Amino acid sequence: MHRLIVGPPGVGKSTLIQKLLQRLDRPVYGFYTQKELPEASGEAYVYIHDPNRSRTYTIGNRVGVCSDAGAKGFPDAFNRAAGLLRNIPKGSVIVMDELGVMESAAAEFCQAVLAVLDGDMPVIAAVKPKETPFLQKVCSHPQAHIYPINETNRDDLFQTILQAVEEENQV
Repeated sequence: MHRLIVGPPGVGKSTLIQKLLQRLDRPVYGFYTQKELPEASGEAYVYIHDPNRSRTYTIGNRVGVCSDAGAKGFPDAFNRAAGLLRNIPKGSVIVMDELGVMESAAAEFCQAVLAVLDGDMPVIAAVKPKETPFLQKVCSHPQAHIYPINETNRDDLFQTILQAVEEENQV
């Protein structure tokens, strides 16, 4: 079963994922995204990172930009990052932090995400609560279990998800 933590920005999805990964004590593959602080123009770039490498902030891993006009993804950059979801060693856990609207036009990346969800390695993902065809496929995947997160339940959610993962591993 894959764990999808769904909630708005800033509610604690990434923090919860980090706590879970520390307790699972398994190799981690997949990706993290990070939005930088806005520049003087008001634009804030978003970067994608390999969890097993030092974070870099280059045009090569810049996958989108946020501004007052909204969010815009860079499909070519997302498609290059699809490799982060391939050839993952057995016994690993896959992190996808985070899935949102920017990658919707990146067909190769979206296919890689859905292929991972079709697999048998556990996935822990942060998902924005947005309505796009891609996110609907992700959230309705038969192996996905959705965990809505908010400021009220975020502390209890750690124990809930950890217990579910531990019980699943005992079967």
